Amino acid sequence: MTGHSDCRTVRGWRSLLIAVLSILVITPAGAHHQGSSDGPIRGVAIPAISHGEMPVIAKYRSQILELAARQPVTDSTLRRLTGFVSLQFFTCFWGLVPGSLSDEQSPFNECSHAYLAGVRELLVHMTAMSGDQSAAREIEARMNAEIAGDSNRNVVCSNSGQIFDSADVIGPDWQLAPMHVPTVLTFSAFVVLVAAGRVAAGRRRLFRKAELSTAVS
Repeated sequence: MTGHSDCRTVRGWRSLLIAVLSILVITPAGAHHQGSSDGPIRGVAIPAISHGEMPVIAKYRSQILELAARQPVTDSTLRRLTGFVSLQFFTCFWGLVPGSLSDEQSPFNECSHAYLAGVRELLVHMTAMSGDQSAAREIEARMNAEIAGDSNRNVVCSNSGQIFDSADVIGPDWQLAPMHVPTVLTFSAFVVLVAAGRVAAGRRRLFRKAELSTAVS
């Protein structure tokens, strides 16, 4: 039983490490600032959102994606937007790094703008699709009401005016990472946890080998 638990632990750490390395490979330092201003839109144009709208939109992200997944009939725009949001959320480290939404200086703020702008545009697109879209309109009404009632809704930052392209991946701005304390602490903790997990797994393997040697002798 312990052996299976150890294997699951090692696989868990390995999967998380692979995920982080994948983010680093997919989004190198120059992968940010790829909005429409850098060239023609190759996918779906995604309008900008204000800095103040982000927390409210983030609150509805899961509901909107679940609704998109339940659509009986899809189209290329829906599929592109859904794929964009999913990939952006992954490259933005699943929104786990503190300050990703609230701090303009976070290396994850621009990519957060990207996936949340995609979420809003996905909802807007669903409300215009054929068929019964009452659920989409109901979510849109609730979300817009919350945004309208939020005193911070018009707060803007350097990323608030950016139009995104569903064909472009917006990665974290790694150049900002060394100067952003929450990011440094988050990734330092991650490194420590990975190292501790590997050390613990190694010790358990050595302990089992010692037990087997004792049993054989």
